[in-house]
Formats: sequence, structure tokens, C-alpha cells
Amino acid sequence: MTDSEVFAGLREQGFLHSALTAALGAEVTTGADWEAFAGSWDNLRQDAYMADGGTYRFRRYAEFLVDTEEQGLTLLPHVPYSQPLELNHLNGGIDRHFEPFEEHVSNGALLGDIIHWCAGTLNELTGCGRWKVQSFQNRILARDAEAGQPTPEGLHRDGVDYVLTLLVDRRHVEGGVSAVHAADTRECLAEVLLEGPGEFLFADDVRMLHSVTPLVTAGATQGHRDVLIAMFTRADG
Repeated sequence: MTDSEVFAGLREQGFLHSALTAALGAEVTTGADWEAFAGSWDNLRQDAYMADGGTYRFRRYAEFLVDTEEQGLTLLPHVPYSQPLELNHLNGGIDRHFEPFEEHVSNGALLGDIIHWCAGTLNELTGCGRWKVQSFQNRILARDAEAGQPTPEGLHRDGVDYVLTLLVDRRHVEGGVSAVHAADTRECLAEVLLEGPGEFLFADDVRMLHSVTPLVTAGATQGHRDVLIAMFTRADG
């Protein structure tokens, strides 16, 4: 994947569907580093703030500041996550306190490489070199008695500038199709199924709305979909 293809996707379409191997120019979804990174999703904590009563979401949260000029990545002090109700009618309007990333994840080279690639791409695209990154590790469970809802709030935006959704693992589930819609017309522009580890969707959160279809079990009584969400907001000034 060339830089021109990346920029064309984000600038002209408002979204990019690709994979880490193409983005980073190396196979990163095999080996010990990826295994440790992906394995950390087994140690997430249940989301206690689901207004729909769902017990299907597990997560951790961390914030970073990335500087493309100095190649710096700073883990910011841990804070709760909040969204206004107009952005998230289901779970917005309150501070939600989540456990932080485990240290080996937040300080790991793999997460750093992912964030730096995103920030470098956005720097070339926008001219902004400093970004605040709000990041979630999310696991959505599907059970025989309860479907998993990756976006229980429905079609929405997150109130940031750009959003990366990176698939880490997907087992024993059907569904989970990501859709991107034009924010002004609500026209569906693409439907994407993230299937393989390292596959991602990178979207302009100002111009796009997004959603993901429910997950149901396939071939087992329980399955899951693990993703890394990284939300980028300009931090210059």
C-alpha cells in the first residue's frame, strides 16, 4: 500500500480499509510480540456502564500524546472516559471509569508502532504533528443467550477527528460488519468485514458516521471479537 493510496482513501473517501502488514511494511501479526499483545485481551474487565443492561463488553482504556516530529509517545495520566449525550445517547453524559492498559501493552513497541504510523499518516494528510489518542481495548462476547453489540448506540460518530478500528482476534462469531456513512447525507458508503488479525478501518470521524452489526455465535456456545480502537484528536497549540 503506497502513501498515495493511504491519502486518497482518507482524503477522498473519508476512510481506509487495509491491514497492518501493508501499512507498516512488515508482518507484525505473528511472533511473540503479537501473541503478548493479542493475549492481553484475555485480561480485560467487564464494562459496568452499559445502559442496555448488556454483559457482553469488556475493555480497558488509555490516553496518549503522540508527537510525529520528536517521534515521542507519552502515556497520559489515567482519567475516566466521557461523551456527551448528543454523541452517545445510550452511555453518554457520565464519567466512565475503566481499568488502564496493562503496562506491557501501553509501553509496548507494537502499540507504539501502530500509533506512530497513524499519526504520521495524519501529519502528512493534515499538517498536524501532535495528536491526543484515546484508546480502547474492546472485547465483544457473543453467547447463545445474548448477542454481542459492538456499537450498541447505533450509527454514530465519536466526537474526534479520526478513528482507527484494528481487528486483533475473531473467533466463533458471525456478523460484526462495519459500515461507514456520509455524515451529511447518511448514505452508506461501504460495508467492511474485518476478518483477519491486523485488518483495520481508519476513518475521518468528522465526515463519517459508523456502526457495526451484532455478533452471534457460530459453531460454539460463545465467541468473541477483539479490537483496538484508537481515536485521534488534534493537539497542536
